[in-house]
Amino acid sequence: MPETVLQVDDLKTYFFTEAGVVRAVDGVSFSLAKGKPLGLVGESGSGKTVTALSVLGVVPRPGRIVSGRILFEGENLLEKTEDEMRGFRGKRIGYVSQDPNSSLDPLFTVGNQLSEVVTTHEKMSKEAAGEKVVDLLRLVRIPEPETRMKAYPHELSGGMRQRIAIARALASEPDLLIADEPTTNLDVTIQAQVLELLRALERELDMSLILVTHDMG
Repeated sequence: MPETVLQVDDLKTYFFTEAGVVRAVDGVSFSLAKGKPLGLVGESGSGKTVTALSVLGVVPRPGRIVSGRILFEGENLLEKTEDEMRGFRGKRIGYVSQDPNSSLDPLFTVGNQLSEVVTTHEKMSKEAAGEKVVDLLRLVRIPEPETRMKAYPHELSGGMRQRIAIARALASEPDLLIADEPTTNLDVTIQAQVLELLRALERELDMSLILVTHDMG
């Protein structure tokens, strides 16, 4: 029987506003096996992103997790402190947002930004970090990685920036990658390429994948 990486039981995340209580996530349950994909599909406002943010422990105010259980590799994330959760986010659980610009700094080159992430999770020399950055760019199918790492985000296409954001999320070799509407604002052809890349990476890295999307197709 496949090993369960993530188990969510009866999760309830509500937003307490002056106008009343918004039950953004109201009793969601699902499980995800190691190295397998899972789609969270629904129309806008159905609670998909809030579910993902709940797993990451970053639900924005005035929202909060009311009840439920989130087990990641057997550990209940809802019992963890904020400091402990930082050890999960970005290291054991990677996250790709719908807007790659939110995770990329326009003032620094792609190489500098990926190198910073790499050395945050693992001590290594500048040369070794540079080699790992090139490997990451190759992993997400960036052509001419040695040249692209010297580029700034604004010099790259939207599809290329999303690939860089994926590479950034993979830098710590997470067991689970959450991709939240990763094809937003991309044309149809690029959307298909990004989705195929995510599925290929899930298989190649034996990594679990949660894909959040409103696209029923």
